[in-house]
Amino acid sequence: MPQVIIEISPNVAADDMIILGTINQALDNSGVFRLQDIKTRLYRPKAFLIGDGRDDVAFIYVKVAIMKGRSDTIKEQLAKFILSELKNVLGAYYPTLSYGVEVVDLADNYQKA
Repeated sequence: MPQVIIEISPNVAADDMIILGTINQALDNSGVFRLQDIKTRLYRPKAFLIGDGRDDVAFIYVKVAIMKGRSDTIKEQLAKFILSELKNVLGAYYPTLSYGVEVVDLADNYQKA
């Protein structure tokens, strides 16, 4: 049941639902999670600065928080898979886009119902 938080700079005009769908589909295709258990949201910060503030640079950062117990190898594979899918969808339109994907364990005190 991954919790996925996406931050993307507002100068990326890609449709939010396409980005959300890309992430969910990538996680579903991994075979590690069930599609109905993937919870994904996307935020665009009002203010951001990359380097010297040029208009032609942008970013997307994806944090995937999962229950403990998955190996570092699985986490790395998930991150690489998500990164690859994002590049496939966005790369041609945003050649200077900076990508970041992080897969982390949820805290021991995380509860769900």
